[in-house]
Formats: sequence, C-alpha cells, structure tokens
Amino acid sequence: MDAILKQKKIVKGKLTRLVSKIDDLQNQANSEYIIKVYEKDVNLIDTEVNNLNDNLLSTCTDEDFNGYEIEIHNLFSKLGTLKIILKEEIKQLVRNDNNTNACQNIANANVNNLKLPRIELPVFTSNYMDWISFRDLFLASIGNNNTLSDSQKLQYLKLSVKGEAATLLQSIQITNYNYQKAWNALTERYENEAEIINAALNKLVSQPVLKQESASGLRKIIDTTQQCIDTLQILKQPVEHWDTLIIFLLRGKLDPETLRVWTL
Repeated sequence: MDAILKQKKIVKGKLTRLVSKIDDLQNQANSEYIIKVYEKDVNLIDTEVNNLNDNLLSTCTDEDFNGYEIEIHNLFSKLGTLKIILKEEIKQLVRNDNNTNACQNIANANVNNLKLPRIELPVFTSNYMDWISFRDLFLASIGNNNTLSDSQKLQYLKLSVKGEAATLLQSIQITNYNYQKAWNALTERYENEAEIINAALNKLVSQPVLKQESASGLRKIIDTTQQCIDTLQILKQPVEHWDTLIIFLLRGKLDPETLRVWTL
C-alpha cells in the first residue's frame, strides 16, 4: 500500500505541474507542435491515473475507499479540463491560420489581380523558334497598349510565359518599375538569332518519318516545314535558294506509298 500511496503522490505532482504549464499556455502564442507535446503529456498522466485508480481502490480499506475515490475523481476532472483547454487551443490555431490565409489571399489578389481587362494572350513556352512570333504578338496586344500600366503589363507577361521563361521571371515582383526589367531579361535570353536559326533548322530536319499513308501526318510535315522556312526568312536566311535541299529533306520524311505517288 505504501508503494501505491507514493505512486499517487508522484502522479498528483506531475498533474499539478502540467496544470501550471497549460495555464501559462493560454497567455502566449503557441505552435501546434507545443500543444501536441502537452496533449501527449496529458494522455500519459491519464494512463497513470487509471492505473493508480485500479491499484488504489482494489487494495484500500473500506473506510478509505470513499476518500480515495474522491481524490481519483478530482484527478480525472483536472485531466478532462486540460483536454478541453488543449482542444480549444488547437481550434484557435486553425482559426488563426484561416484568418492569415484569408488575409494573404486578399493581399495576393490586390497585387496579382489588378482588375486586368480580358485580353487574349499569346503564350511563349521558352522555345527559341517561337520567340519572334510571341514578341510581336505580345508587343502588339500588351506592350504597346497605352491603356495598361506597366504593372499590368508585367502581370500579363508573367501569365504568358511557361517553362524556363517563367522561371526567369519568377523572382521579379509585380511593380511598374519591374516591367521593363522583366522584358529586357526575356529579350536578352531569347533575342538570339543564332539560337533561333539553330532551333528552326533542328525542327526542320528532325521531323518524324511517316510509317504509312496519313493525310494528317502529311499536313503536319507541310505546316512544320512552312513554319521553319518563315522563321528563317524573317532572319534573312537565303531560303529562296534552298528548294533542292528542302525537297530532299521532305522526301526522306514520306512513307513509301506517298513517296511512290510523288515520284510518278
């Protein structure tokens, strides 16, 4: 019995200290981690009180039973109160997080959604060959549009680029000052005639070979070839003298039946 009474004293001491800590918890900013630690402590003491209850009430005399029962009841009552306090602290954290997220969303909306007029945007996927077309379309619809502020132009620009180009602009904040900075960063990277010519030639010669007759496949070869030639012409490459070379390349992309019909 002495060992059980000693156990009771230890458990009551642990619970008293934990009550003091959790009382302080209510008067300070808390993290979910701290609250979870205290929840774990409460559950451990709850287990100890249950064990103490079994040991104490099964071995005490009839005269002491009511007194010990009241003590154990008080311990369980304190533990229940602590559990409620910790649950409320968790709920408060969730409410605070939701409020913070809502405020952040409003702030982001104020910065990122500047009441932009609806405009059909060109898209640049970081392919050098598409740069000239994107540049001209973007400047015509956005860059030279005097009704837009530079911060709006920058937002449109960020919405228009994908892949490596998007990464290039990722760290640039949306301000009037930064629009020209962002546009210069793109032109310095992609306004590169050698890279554009190389991309066009690579696309021209690397078209897949048709395995069988295919009207859609043939149209794709024609469209891709014309796109490459147009790009090279813009960069003043002498494509008007490349007929023999172009025909040679195209013959190598045709399926046997289409090639047979062509050579008739």
